[in-house]
Amino acid sequence: MSALTRLETTPLTWQRTAGIRPSFALHAMDGIVATLAFLPVDGLLARVETADGAWTLKQRGFPVDTVTLREVSSRVDLATFHPHPLGHGKLVFLSGDTLDWVRLGDHEAGGAFLDADGMTLVRTTLVPDRSHRMIPDTTQVATVEVGFPHRAQVESALLAALAWFVLQVEAKLEQPARAAEMSLRM
Repeated sequence: MSALTRLETTPLTWQRTAGIRPSFALHAMDGIVATLAFLPVDGLLARVETADGAWTLKQRGFPVDTVTLREVSSRVDLATFHPHPLGHGKLVFLSGDTLDWVRLGDHEAGGAFLDADGMTLVRTTLVPDRSHRMIPDTTQVATVEVGFPHRAQVESALLAALAWFVLQVEAKLEQPARAAEMSLRM
């Protein structure tokens, strides 16, 4: 797997990969820089791999919705994402550093992580499926633009995977059956 470097051109693309469970690969000019695969144990648990290692992302719904980031086989949350009901949120690292999550405007579906100065670290824009087919013609599902501010909290490929996971969780929670289940648990 290639490392995502400052010399990388954008946009990068998230593409579906073949398999029974939903899985995706983040493609750059020089190859794949990250993968994200939902695990069969739970539809809201995923494994992320980048050149720097492997992590798990998990959505937890009780007592409040959060997404946690851990190294594989670790019990320590390296970061926790706290969504806001209006689609925004905060990513809080173990060190106390935070990144803001903002949803894109009405004309674009997606979101972005911003640093404390408001600079974009990762911006993920969903590619609309206009084919209206059960199996879309294209495997490309999102574009990713990476900014390289003076101080990054986490590797950009991992942050891009976290952004993609958050968007996937939000989409699952918007489904009526899932929303009803969540409301009963609260």
